[in-house]
Amino acid sequence: MVKSISFLAGLALLCLPTTAQDAPIKATPLLNAHITGVPNHSLLMTRVEIAANTVLPMHYHPNEEYLYILEGVAYLRIEGREDQLLRAGEAAVIPAGVLHTAVTTDSRATALTTRVHPKGQPVRLMPEDKKD
Repeated sequence: MVKSISFLAGLALLCLPTTAQDAPIKATPLLNAHITGVPNHSLLMTRVEIAANTVLPMHYHPNEEYLYILEGVAYLRIEGREDQLLRAGEAAVIPAGVLHTAVTTDSRATALTTRVHPKGQPVRLMPEDKKD
């Protein structure tokens, strides 16, 4: 239960505006499951809805993130790479520990994110957390 609460609290940080209607992002946890044979890790799946004309804050994760666009169009911006346009039905892998973000255009986008996540680690880390 505590792990689920910390997971939800981390996702809540993505929604900075004061009302749900103003929120540029809505993150809905779908699954937080133990992985047999992979000690101290969980599988996290999240449905992420991003409003039109939104640039999310740069961030990174301890392990790879797998992104699948369910609806709409978004640019995947990964530090050191050219922006990648992803349309509904397309997927991408975001490397572990690499700063990245999503950028929408004039329409909204909905994505499914999946990560094998080390238990006890923050769900999302910001650039200032990076230890180079």
